[in-house]
Amino acid sequence: MTESCYEKILALETTPEALEATVDYLSGLIKPFLSTLEPVLICFPDEGPNSLGGIFKEAVLRCEAMPVFWGPDFRWKELLRRAFDTHANTVIGHPRVVLGLMKLAKATATPLYIYDVIICGDPFARWMINGFKRGLDCRVWGCYAVESGPIVAGFSCEQEAGIHIREDVFDPIVVLDKDHSEPFNRGRLFFASKKNPELIYDPEQFALVQHQPCFCGSDAPRVVETRSVQQGSDSRQYMEEEILSWSSVLDYRTELTESGTALELVVFPDELIPKLPTFAKLTVRIWNPEVDIPFFIQEHYLKIPEKHS
Repeated sequence: MTESCYEKILALETTPEALEATVDYLSGLIKPFLSTLEPVLICFPDEGPNSLGGIFKEAVLRCEAMPVFWGPDFRWKELLRRAFDTHANTVIGHPRVVLGLMKLAKATATPLYIYDVIICGDPFARWMINGFKRGLDCRVWGCYAVESGPIVAGFSCEQEAGIHIREDVFDPIVVLDKDHSEPFNRGRLFFASKKNPELIYDPEQFALVQHQPCFCGSDAPRVVETRSVQQGSDSRQYMEEEILSWSSVLDYRTELTESGTALELVVFPDELIPKLPTFAKLTVRIWNPEVDIPFFIQEHYLKIPEKHS
């Protein structure tokens, strides 16, 4: 099998030297809002030094705070218990997992003590960031983790003006449409590896890239207003907002079948759910604390055969 561009960049960014640079980069960014011995809940498994969970663990330790992992029991109820028992002030995780934690706390009247949320993955929807602020009364930081893995491509600042790209890792390239007439650097986004510029990674996104200095003082390029280039992505992103913006919906996933798209919702009892378009199959079930695990965790870490979501 031919090694993909991502795999080649991954190999470059998971050498001991590159991992050390990533830990140093993250610890410098999170140290200003971490206190000594503060519990930090990491909602990724610790799969070693070349995993996103392991990288954040080392970054937190370097800040003299205490990393707390969620696993090996990855049920939703265990996530809530761990957040409550540890009085975690900072939570690090994928946005759908942190969003579910916030909803669980509300549904079960469980107090949380979260002041800072670091959401990891691709650049994030504004509605979700605003939801965290309202629901948790916290600050929200974005960590651009490529494909939710150990390649950290950038981090947001307190100005929330997009994601500042790590200039030691990537050079963002925007390919404009030939008919594009706007005087802005908006178009198809690619990343060139700084270690090997011939390696061009395609995140399959359109984006606006700004090169002007930020109000925070950084002059690193910022990636903002991203959206997927995949066919039907606009409707999928719209559906995600329409579904997950409801506090009654804990989690969801879709599956492409021969008959069409099937939708499965995990909801809280006795609450209104959003009005949904027609699907080939619709399953709405009540959250089962003894069984349910976030679909994101199932797909990316537990290797449970997963439906497209």
